[in-house]
Amino acid sequence: MASNLFKRYIWLADTIHRYGPITLAEIRTRWQRSALYDGRPLARRTFHSHRDAVEELFDLSIVCDEHTNRYSIANSEDLNSHNITNWLLDSFAVGQSLREAHTLHNRVLVEEVPSARGHLPELLDAMRENRQVVVTYQPFTGDEAFDLRLRPLFVKLRDRRWYLYADKPDNAKTKLYALDRMVKIRVIDDRFTPPKELDPAGYLAGAFGVAVYDDICPCTIRVRVAGDGVKYLRTLPLHASQQEVETHDDYAIFEFHVAPTPEFYQAMLNCHCNFEVLLPDNVREEMRRIIGDLGALYDHNVQKVIFLDFDGVMNTERYIAERRRNGLPVSDRYGYLFDPEAVENLRRIIDATGAEVVISSSWRLEGEERMKDMWHERALPGQLIGITGQSLHANFPMSAGETAGAAKGEEIRGWLKEHASKPYRYVIFDDEADIRPEQRPHFIQTDPRIGITRADAERAIQILNGEDHD
Repeated sequence: MASNLFKRYIWLADTIHRYGPITLAEIRTRWQRSALYDGRPLARRTFHSHRDAVEELFDLSIVCDEHTNRYSIANSEDLNSHNITNWLLDSFAVGQSLREAHTLHNRVLVEEVPSARGHLPELLDAMRENRQVVVTYQPFTGDEAFDLRLRPLFVKLRDRRWYLYADKPDNAKTKLYALDRMVKIRVIDDRFTPPKELDPAGYLAGAFGVAVYDDICPCTIRVRVAGDGVKYLRTLPLHASQQEVETHDDYAIFEFHVAPTPEFYQAMLNCHCNFEVLLPDNVREEMRRIIGDLGALYDHNVQKVIFLDFDGVMNTERYIAERRRNGLPVSDRYGYLFDPEAVENLRRIIDATGAEVVISSSWRLEGEERMKDMWHERALPGQLIGITGQSLHANFPMSAGETAGAAKGEEIRGWLKEHASKPYRYVIFDDEADIRPEQRPHFIQTDPRIGITRADAERAIQILNGEDHD
């Protein structure tokens, strides 16, 4: 009964919004043609009761013009800012049309949203009552499900998946959870008070999609769009920040203020060849690299590079301590000796991928020729093809929103920009995360006690051979 009443409220709001200004007699006529019609006419008293409920539930005021006796939505221009109300009305309008034309049921195809049928109602109940939930969660990565105690803050629908944004009672950091990865939900009695500063729209303002990354800040991204892509973007903007800043006969320039996350790059790829990232340089370069990696799947002529740190990667605390205990020298004229296990794991990577080595260690400051001499004298595997330069901030200035401090990452980016003229894949070995955000998928951080491990080597092989699909 309550469900049917709710549908009647939405029907009334939708009817007046679509056909208003409209008289009560016209509303009654449409009611009799509605799929919700139960054989009873819409009494004036019932109409006004529903009218009050619409205002209370949806914050939509139905007003009457005394001169014409026609009803309309007083604040209909505000509907665009009421996302949930708009979504409810749109969803209802489509569903209502299908019910009224039931003979078309096999000619109208819609996408399913599986997660909405399962746990969404429970989460909405918990959010309304500010109750904590215990979720049994099974991520795509990992074999076993585990329990999480969460404080549900808000939800978002994106690409047929519902997502929950929640924090924990002992950790106020907001994290993202997909409803279709939830095995079970239990609403518990413990209540919580949502943060006073909770602003879901503001939290996601700079995000593209659903994920917010602490180390990827929003920046202004300029994209050149040609052909039919221009009309597509005008009709269906990719992001709320989208602006058309230049218009030409055969193309247009659009700007977005978003974080260049993996979701953003995926959206650019979905738009095919009509879209070209122009600025900032680092986003354009990452787009070029992704396209190069895709091309390399069909073209095996791809350059593979290992950016190699030494301290904590090749020479290890374990090996140095062992040699000292045995009274053996720990260094030669170049520096600390390398751990044989780390060398063997480097050899395993090179044998499996054919990758070449570029030194990113501070040892490179002794010069490329000296490093090549060391490589030869120590009989190290593979081919050493160069060293990274000193920080290239002057040549590649950071864009707005980028953070300073990733000096080694800047040097690696500079080397790739200068030397990698064909499609390439790369990995970065270092015991310190001194890299740029877009280099994270290529970064393997070692434990300085043990250096490159067998597991590190297997991970590097996957990345370099294009088998990494996480």
